[in-house]
Amino acid sequence: MPSSSLNAQSLMNGSLPSAYITHIGKYLPGEAIANDEMEDYLGRVHGKKSRVKARILKSNGIQQRYYALDKQQRTTISNGQMAAAAVRDLLSQSGINPRAVDLLACGTTWPDQLVPGFASMVHGELSELAPLEATSHLGVCCAGVAALKYAASQVQLGQKRQAVAVASELASRLFKHTRFEAEADTQAGENLPFDTEFLRWMLSDGAGAVLVSDRPAPQGLSLKVEWIESISHANAHPVCMYAGVESPDTLTSWMDYPSQAEAAADGAINLRQNIRLLDKVVQLGVEGWLRLIEAGRVRPDEVDWLLCHYSSHFFRSQIIELLEKAGCMIPEEKWFTNLYTRGNTGCASIYLMLEELFHSEKLQPGQKIFCFVPESGRFTTAYIMLTVVEGTIPQNPSQTSGDRSQLLESPLSQGGGDSGGSAIAGTTKPVDQATASEGIPPTPLNKGGAPKQLLESPLSQGGGDSGGSTDEVSAELLRQLMLVWLSFERELRSVPIINRLNQGTFTLEDYKAMLLNLRPQVVDGARWITRAASNMTNFELRSHLISHARDEHRDFQMLERDYVAVGGELDEILNAKQNIGSEALSAFIFQRASRENPIDLLGSIFIVEGLGNRMAGQWAEQIRQTLSLEKSQITFLSYHGENDEAHVQKLDAFLNADWMTAEIAARIVKTAQVTARLYRLQIEEIQ
Repeated sequence: MPSSSLNAQSLMNGSLPSAYITHIGKYLPGEAIANDEMEDYLGRVHGKKSRVKARILKSNGIQQRYYALDKQQRTTISNGQMAAAAVRDLLSQSGINPRAVDLLACGTTWPDQLVPGFASMVHGELSELAPLEATSHLGVCCAGVAALKYAASQVQLGQKRQAVAVASELASRLFKHTRFEAEADTQAGENLPFDTEFLRWMLSDGAGAVLVSDRPAPQGLSLKVEWIESISHANAHPVCMYAGVESPDTLTSWMDYPSQAEAAADGAINLRQNIRLLDKVVQLGVEGWLRLIEAGRVRPDEVDWLLCHYSSHFFRSQIIELLEKAGCMIPEEKWFTNLYTRGNTGCASIYLMLEELFHSEKLQPGQKIFCFVPESGRFTTAYIMLTVVEGTIPQNPSQTSGDRSQLLESPLSQGGGDSGGSAIAGTTKPVDQATASEGIPPTPLNKGGAPKQLLESPLSQGGGDSGGSTDEVSAELLRQLMLVWLSFERELRSVPIINRLNQGTFTLEDYKAMLLNLRPQVVDGARWITRAASNMTNFELRSHLISHARDEHRDFQMLERDYVAVGGELDEILNAKQNIGSEALSAFIFQRASRENPIDLLGSIFIVEGLGNRMAGQWAEQIRQTLSLEKSQITFLSYHGENDEAHVQKLDAFLNADWMTAEIAARIVKTAQVTARLYRLQIEEIQ
């Protein structure tokens, strides 16, 4: 077969083909539907207008979308048919013989039927294709990326030459009013749960498809697939978006009910979203993004277009905030989205964004396109890097579709590919296995075994300003500190007491144990800050530490009052011993504070103040709601959640100071890493 001979030739040459997206098609059902028309198509539950629709739409920013429904809530086209229509759209653009397609990879969240697979049904709609390999990729937003990665990988391996990847979603029929009217709770007069109704005003329908070839298109532009990465964090995080179970905690399937009617009455078939976890999806995605930067796979200043699949405009600001704090923001004029005009189409969204940008005449050869797709299902993130390349033959406006088909088979069109291989297909060079295990794309090692990018990093240069300008060092420092923080926050979620808090099983005894175990570290906090100030030769930093110690030296008294307010004995908390983690944390920080000019303690302050600024307030509210407490009983956590922002802002000024060098920055990062690990140990020891 041609693909086998191609692969053999590539192996003999010691290289593998590249993969190129040469054409992109789409299908959007019907006419665009404005916000005030949505209930005309989805219907009103028991004839009542939604109470939360306006609030959700204001937050997500979507102005119009497309539904494969009519106003009688009848499906106008199936999910498989939409996918097939998107494939036909790209085939009509490409002019290739449909029977030249040798792979069909299909992604979706909710296929039309349980069996057979989605790809088989899409292939069944495309009678013009030949018998071929068809693969189904099911999931949520990353299912389309999985389909594209499989198609590109097969092309890069030389197994396929013309592959089609398609992603399609038909979410609207999940939100018809009749579905909700069948539930026992709504029949009893109750409103829809917010986690169910939230998605009703978020999701819409559409399909996109790409043609992946082993060479660029002979004319026009193509997108070279540099690499695609997809990372699941399901082993460490709960379910966030789900359907088919009444609760993700019990995992009682809709198939376990005596009948489908009873499952529907219990709401087990509804698509639901735990909105309280959505910010974690963003944080995980940005953390992976920063790791790609650390590994040298993404360079923000080289990205010409950022396609970010945020499901709501609300999350755009969160992503920007994290990137700005990490010092690696990609200017907003480089961001491209069509969320507001095409809606959130799940796994098809990134295809539809690429399709619109590809046909916008905004692309130029050599430009880099970085795609970021976070998935809330059970916390998966995906990333794509593409390069815009020119066609192998000069544009000829008179060229017909038939002529283009012939050119694809012409020997003249075979010289434009980059035979240097690709990150997806792998590499014959050794890789840093520890880095790969963390979900970072493999990085070639130098002769000494260290990742080349890390050796070139300003923070690894060991002294002076040899690592770059002060601005470059500070930017690298902020990025690495943000990585430390995001890893710390993610790992904290798996600590038993924090996991119970997030799962709603947190008890009053848990809260008392938390306060009792935190007090020794809080008492020591002002002490080590004072000691550090006494050893600081930088006058400005010494003044800041003295002021900081003065602000916080009585914080432990708030903590004691909270403990007594929830039934604890004052003597008990006053005489509490440090747990293993607290003792290790205090010993480490006091040791650092006792050294001359302990500037590296800015790393400890970054972690401790970050905890107060970013997590204490959230914990306080979760504890208050879970235990039905008064605000006067959570004053310590609430105070830090509300007031630590000022300390964080002062800290930022020092991290960007003109005296910052690569050597100092490296020490700050190391101290932050140790502090984060010991702080986590302190929380782990709370029984």
